[in-house]
Amino acid sequence: MKKILTVLFLFSFFTAVSHAVKVYPNPWIPADNSGTHNGPIKFEGLPSGGGTIIIYNSTGELVRTITWPTGSTTTWDAKNNLGENVASGVYIWVLTQGGRENGKIVIVR
Repeated sequence: MKKILTVLFLFSFFTAVSHAVKVYPNPWIPADNSGTHNGPIKFEGLPSGGGTIIIYNSTGELVRTITWPTGSTTTWDAKNNLGENVASGVYIWVLTQGGRENGKIVIVR
């Protein structure tokens, strides 16, 4: 219960921030009807000096930590920190450097 309350607090606290970060495609579907892979989830508009994005599932558990050294873009392959595909659902991302921003990503498998 503590994890859920912490993530809900973080999410509600950060929702007042204007979002310069764009995350797409959202919802993310790994392949279309023809079987074509749609590629990774892209994060654009990130601080160019690098940073960290932390991704949580809807129960507040840590799913993935993504770091990028430089540049203003990075990607997420919809896998957890163990390299396993994550399940369908809503995930919350939190940018922890260069200002605090967050948002939701929907995964549809």
